[in-house]
Amino acid sequence: MYQQAQALETETRYGQAIALYNQALTLFLEEGDDESAYECGEAARKLSIIQLTYPWTLEQLKQLIRDAYPHATDEQIESWTSGENVQQTQYDGEAHYFSDAVANLKYRHMDLMHADEVVQQAYHDLVGNINSIAQTEPALPWAQYHNPATYRGTHTISIPREELPKTGTIRVWLPIPINNGPQTGVTVDSISPEKWLKLPPSVDQDIGLVYMEVPMEELEEDLFIEVCFTFTHYEQRFAVDPSNIGEYDTDSDLYKSYTSPYGNTEINTEIREMAHSVVGDESNPYHAARKIYDYIVENVTYSFMPHFVFWPRTELTESTYVHRYQWGDCGAQSMYFSAMCRALGIPARTTGGWQLFSGEFSGHFWAEFYLPNYGWVPVDTSAAQAELYLKDIGDAQRRTFIDYFFANQDSMRCVVQKDTDVPLIPRVGNSVLLPMAIQTPAVEYSLPTSEILDEVILDHWTMQCVRIE
Repeated sequence: MYQQAQALETETRYGQAIALYNQALTLFLEEGDDESAYECGEAARKLSIIQLTYPWTLEQLKQLIRDAYPHATDEQIESWTSGENVQQTQYDGEAHYFSDAVANLKYRHMDLMHADEVVQQAYHDLVGNINSIAQTEPALPWAQYHNPATYRGTHTISIPREELPKTGTIRVWLPIPINNGPQTGVTVDSISPEKWLKLPPSVDQDIGLVYMEVPMEELEEDLFIEVCFTFTHYEQRFAVDPSNIGEYDTDSDLYKSYTSPYGNTEINTEIREMAHSVVGDESNPYHAARKIYDYIVENVTYSFMPHFVFWPRTELTESTYVHRYQWGDCGAQSMYFSAMCRALGIPARTTGGWQLFSGEFSGHFWAEFYLPNYGWVPVDTSAAQAELYLKDIGDAQRRTFIDYFFANQDSMRCVVQKDTDVPLIPRVGNSVLLPMAIQTPAVEYSLPTSEILDEVILDHWTMQCVRIE
């Protein structure tokens, strides 16, 4: 039965494959073969996640577009949903379309973006706020860090007991800030209940986590978890003198680590060739990084991404996907930037956690490249693209905004991890919903199952932010 399910999966007959994997899982459990049961559960979960990522048939997608844009013509809808204009995959005998396909339309068709007055106002406010920061001379022009902002964050998980398994253990990783360069003073102020905490919060590691184990047999009432933390984040200003950049220590661990491909920051032949094409004969790493930055801002269309179906769940990586389609969200663009920098021997990484432009936590990633004598220099291509979405913006405003997000960064950030694909602490046994990054709770269940318990946790999770000073 397990082999039959694998054959159906190879044929992309996912619905039937999931059913057989679940039947095989039950049989393996009855036989006491937990290892094979785990394999069946993971295989079924993977296919279910693909289905959740690409849920819509063509007719369903067209109806969703009509609902969102009642004035769209049949000709427009046909164009928007044809060929490679929309993210899709094949399974169960037909094309299925990305869950955020409708949300992506306004980024690909600026007339839709410009017609949305609420969005226009939000981007107008953001550009005005950032340009005001950019045009304010720092008190200490030679310093990298300025204008600290202190925030308090609160995770809350509250789940009715009946929505959780009766047995087994749920492992939960909650993202928290780390002390890292522009971010200091990280404290975890409270954890409730403390009895489920298994490790000290990792505020001084490569990834910030509160790790808990919840034994289901001991849980008699509703599940309630609350974690409160505080951190301070500084604005960054890098006044780089390109002629005063030192030499890279190519034998150092930092250089070797951050110029090598890893995980979703893949460097294939096409990406390497693109990097050399973009920078041409430029050998100065600062100027080369700026050329890559400008290329991505101008050429890669912002797009919500099917992150759940990338490496390690499949062989497809984020940087390769962005290169192939020239689409990408904040994290995907940043991994593409990092991959091209690494291809040229410039250390780079994709850093992130959350941005707080609206005053609340919202998942966000950006890139950093390393310069001797200066350290890690921030770059945010997707933030810089916000100027593209305004129908009324002057050239001077546009240039100020774009320039700010290269080698500068606002204080409305929270760093949770130094790079993507950083292992959780402790490592997962099988897989979590999004192995690449943690911006929401990550979940793993101790018993073999094909259920996606992450959905239950996320449906009952909230996060709040208060700026203290």
